[in-house]
Amino acid sequence: MDSRKYDSENEDYDSDDYAETLALGTMMLRQSKAKALVDASYNRFAWNDPQDLPDWFVDDENKHYRPQLPIPPELLAKMKAKFLSLSTKPIAKVAEARARKNKRARTKLAAAKKKAEAVANSSEMSEAMKLKAISKAMRGQDAKNP
Repeated sequence: MDSRKYDSENEDYDSDDYAETLALGTMMLRQSKAKALVDASYNRFAWNDPQDLPDWFVDDENKHYRPQLPIPPELLAKMKAKFLSLSTKPIAKVAEARARKNKRARTKLAAAKKKAEAVANSSEMSEAMKLKAISKAMRGQDAKNP
């Protein structure tokens, strides 16, 4: 029996490994394909006991002497596309927060424009005072980024 210890914290998985695992899981949903996968797992390497072999040889055997799993390339490509679409899709909470921020900015801008219009239409202020009041009302409002 192999005495090496399995450490899940230091194991590296990339998106290809996740896609392959998901494809295998999808194939396992059908009983006929699950049976075919189990049948494919019995091979001449299945009972290879690495007791008195050096570690480097056992590691090399584990890397290279494994039968290829019968995963269709179309299914693997489909799973990779699924991962890619999930990673590029914006998070709903972030999109909602941006929409709330834009709505607040639009309401502030509308209120500032209304106030500036009221100041501009008032006849009891001088032009300099109107200009100062309008600039004060519009301060902090970005017209290009509502």
